[in-house]
Amino acid sequence: MSLSKYHRWTNWIGTDESGKGDYFGSLVVAGVFVGEETCHDLRAIGVADSKKLSDQKIRAIAPQIFETHTNRVAWVELDPPAYNQRYESLRQNGQNLNDMLADLHAGIIQTLIDETNCLNVIVDRFANQDVLRKRVEKILPEAQLLQVPKAESDIAVAAASIIARYFFLQQIENLSHAYGLTIPKGAVHVVDLGRQFVQIYGKQQLRNVAKLHFRTTSDILAI
Repeated sequence: MSLSKYHRWTNWIGTDESGKGDYFGSLVVAGVFVGEETCHDLRAIGVADSKKLSDQKIRAIAPQIFETHTNRVAWVELDPPAYNQRYESLRQNGQNLNDMLADLHAGIIQTLIDETNCLNVIVDRFANQDVLRKRVEKILPEAQLLQVPKAESDIAVAAASIIARYFFLQQIENLSHAYGLTIPKGAVHVVDLGRQFVQIYGKQQLRNVAKLHFRTTSDILAI
C-alpha cells in the first residue's frame, strides 16, 4: 500500500508554510523528513492538515514531532520586521511574495537533504511551479520535486504544516504579550485592532507586528 496518494516513495521530505495570509505575525516555512517506519508514528500522534486542527491540538502535537523526529525537522521564521524588510527588497528587484516563499522553501529543502540525503520532496504548491522548480534545480539538480495543490493530506506536508503553524501561533502570542493587546489571526476583522494599535504605539511601530504590503495597512491608516 502506498504511503501517500501522490507518490510511491518510501522516504521523503514535505514542506509547507504558515502566516502567508495573516496580516499580523510571522511567515514560517517548515519541512519534515519521513520514512516508512515513521509515517505510522506521526499518524498515531494525530498529525493531519493543520487547517483542520485547533490551536490547542497544534500546540500539543508539534512538540511530539520534534521529539520523535530529531534532525528531521527544519523551519525558518521571518518575524514582521524581517518580513517587511525582505519584501521591500524583493519589490525593488521586481520580485514578489512568491519569490520570497520559493527562496524559503528551497532553503528548507536544502537543509533537510543535507541532513537526511533524501532527494524526494513534496511541497504544498503556492505559485506557478517554475518559481520554486528553478531555484531547486539550481542548488539541488538531482532532487525529485513534486508540487501539489492542497498537499496537506500527505503525512510529511501535514507534519510540516503543524510545525509552521506552531511557530506562527507562538509569534502571535508573543506579540500579544509584548503590546498588551489580543493580536488576531487571519486577515479579516483586523482593521479595528490595527487602528487601536496605531493610536497607542504610532504607525511606525506597525511594521513590527504586521505585513505592511497588505491592503489592510491602507485601511488601518485611513483613520
